[in-house]
Amino acid sequence: MIKTRTLFFVFLTLMILPFDMAAQSYAFGIKGGPSLGFQRWGEGNRNILWAHHVSAFIESAPEISSGVIYAQVGYHVRGSAIRFQAINFGNGQFLGQRTDQFRYNNASLGIGFKNRRYLANTVLYYFFGVRGDYTLSTNLSKYEEFVVNGLIYPTDSWVRKFNYGISLGGGWEFPFSDFVSGIVELSFHPDFSRQYDQPSIPNVIDPFQPGVLRTIPDRRIVNYTAEISVGLRFLRKIVYID
Repeated sequence: MIKTRTLFFVFLTLMILPFDMAAQSYAFGIKGGPSLGFQRWGEGNRNILWAHHVSAFIESAPEISSGVIYAQVGYHVRGSAIRFQAINFGNGQFLGQRTDQFRYNNASLGIGFKNRRYLANTVLYYFFGVRGDYTLSTNLSKYEEFVVNGLIYPTDSWVRKFNYGISLGGGWEFPFSDFVSGIVELSFHPDFSRQYDQPSIPNVIDPFQPGVLRTIPDRRIVNYTAEISVGLRFLRKIVYID
């Protein structure tokens, strides 16, 4: 956790400095909320992973233009889940519902363009940007026993640390004062690279057919994350006096 916080504040400082040195108005803030994680595995999509995220952002604040350049850094849990009914194969007893979650805890840095439109006393906006992620940790070691027993679950051995994609979405700003606004935002973050990249593995013993060998097919896992964010936006306005 300490490393995550340190990385977060270092990136935030680096993003703020260029705006401050240019002596121009800018806005900054923090936002977070629930995430819906999706993944496309080689043989199909998984179930939704309910997770969370938090981000800090900074953006230009021009007096006239509605076009804004933004940068943000955050902590995002990406991944997916498998939900199924657990049954004791010995006696056929139903053991209830089971959910296996595959969580990738990622630090994310993004930059892009935002368009802000005033509507009455509020602001509506949409944005588009590029993004890079670094995987800090996963929970895949929790399922090592399953992998040893022949189930085809991901392992840390094939996790790619660096990934990239795009971010797009829109939101609503509602003012609390001249310099503070609330934010409600909906966004979507598809990856273009593979979070998990495993080649095919031959000569694996089939746990359900002792003595039978099989080949585990390759597995290419890609993240798709939808996020709902609420937060605060603070305006730092520079006024020039002749």
